Amino acid sequence: MTSITIVIDLPPRMLSPNARCHWAVKAKYVSRYRRHAYAASLVALGESPRPQWEKAKLNAKAFFKTKAFPDPSNFMASLKAAEDGIADAGIIVNDRALWPERPVFDKDAKRPRVEITITRE
Repeated sequence: MTSITIVIDLPPRMLSPNARCHWAVKAKYVSRYRRHAYAASLVALGESPRPQWEKAKLNAKAFFKTKAFPDPSNFMASLKAAEDGIADAGIIVNDRALWPERPVFDKDAKRPRVEITITRE
């Protein structure tokens, strides 16, 4: 196995670097989104063993309800908790091992989501 695709919900607005909220409120959102990414990672792995890759590339394709797409840099920063959840699941050794590419945005009004593909390098 050289790549894994994980499908998760879009990150909550509170995870954006531009969000203005109390740190405790943000911490709850970070924890929930990290657990969500962890669970989705385990589903993507199925019965496969946890690969523990040393270095990997991260490609994110996000689908939104409308064509009002966010700033790509802020969006990738919003995925930090998801990267931690992926590392918790054992796909990579540490989230420092992930090298993100520029995200791709598209519209899907019926099923907004993020498809994260981790590819071993």
